[in-house]
Amino acid sequence: MDIDNIRYLLTVVDNDFNLTKSAKILHVSQPAISKAIKDIEFKRGTPIFNRKKGRLIGLTRYGITLVTEARKVYSQYSMMITKLNEMSEGINGTVRIGIAPVIISTVFNDALIAFINENPGIQLKLVERGAYELQRMLILGDIDLAVIVSPATVEGIYEDLIYENTVRVWFNKDHRFNTIDGPVPFAEVEREKIVTLTDDFMVTFQLNKKFKGDRIKPNYFLQTSSWDLILNLVQRDSNLVGIVAAPIGRNYSDHQIKNKEMTPSFPWRISLCHTMNSVESSIVDYTKDWFLKYFSKYKKIAIN
Repeated sequence: MDIDNIRYLLTVVDNDFNLTKSAKILHVSQPAISKAIKDIEFKRGTPIFNRKKGRLIGLTRYGITLVTEARKVYSQYSMMITKLNEMSEGINGTVRIGIAPVIISTVFNDALIAFINENPGIQLKLVERGAYELQRMLILGDIDLAVIVSPATVEGIYEDLIYENTVRVWFNKDHRFNTIDGPVPFAEVEREKIVTLTDDFMVTFQLNKKFKGDRIKPNYFLQTSSWDLILNLVQRDSNLVGIVAAPIGRNYSDHQIKNKEMTPSFPWRISLCHTMNSVESSIVDYTKDWFLKYFSKYKKIAIN
């Protein structure tokens, strides 16, 4: 039985088996209803209605059971349609999402394309800032969601881990690190001239904590907000090393540059952040759940 046949059946029963009245309610012809009833009985192989002089007067025992179950099915169908309609009406609008620049170019670009293609009714307004500024904007309500390097450092922000990889040391092929087997000890990294991101990036904040933990002042040759400048400098000068996240290498294909893990390991974890107030909006909550589902399949990208 398809859903139209179930609707015809229930309408006839609810209107005292009056086919003329039922046809008007359903906006179909009376012969169409008669045909639907015959089709149901033919397919079931059992009479559904009791008849007197060709007119329907009631339900058989089989018909009573069929109608009881049909009501359950139609009720579930109606609930499904209602929820789909609510979702369709609820996912039209604008969501303001802040993403750190390094993340948007390495981890989030494919996700953004997929989201926009799948949700044409939602306009994403992108804000590219560093982690600290994005957290401030999230708390103030200037953005709805934020994608930052974990952990969040501002109270009142809730985060869901969506992606994880590592921060690596990058160097010219002629650098001494190329002769080290396996990960490069952090104590060796500390001896080098380092090119890395500016202090408003969470990676540098975490790097500074590692240096301070060893009571060593970092030997920063240059700090910049441009990851490609870091790798270009390392490519040109074999006396420099760069410290940036592993996925950045996907955007850089120069064989002059090598990279290795560090030991102890330097994790790079990305979180999708929200506040309790921001997800009170159904469209923001939907967007958050969409990205969580998307990234549940892609926790880590390997870099050779």
